[in-house]
Amino acid sequence: MFPDDVIENKRALIDEIILLSKQRGIDLEPFRVDFGFCTNRRFIFLWRKDSLPGTGPVNQPLGTLNYNMQGKITKLPAILKESSSAFQGAWSEAGSFETIEQAFELVNAWLVDGKEVDELPGRSLRRYQL
Repeated sequence: MFPDDVIENKRALIDEIILLSKQRGIDLEPFRVDFGFCTNRRFIFLWRKDSLPGTGPVNQPLGTLNYNMQGKITKLPAILKESSSAFQGAWSEAGSFETIEQAFELVNAWLVDGKEVDELPGRSLRRYQL
């Protein structure tokens, strides 16, 4: 059901997202960097939880889509409004999605559209920081 190593797991999911993006008339291929997506200011890696160690929390169902993203932002996210003194224009977060469509929407919003954190589509956050 799943690729047999972590890198192939990531590559397979990236292939699925690129295929979906092409079906929607958006070419994410120029943003692809092996097993993730990247611009000169932002990146995102995605993978599917499988039986291999380190692919997701122990209690997370197999097949859950996970991500880790980082990059430059210009607006302090509302969730950290009390941390303005620590804001230096960078964001990092990790979390998960329920569907491949949600994964595509985040990649597109984060990299192609360059949206700020508060403008990004719905996702389940597990960790975030400035």
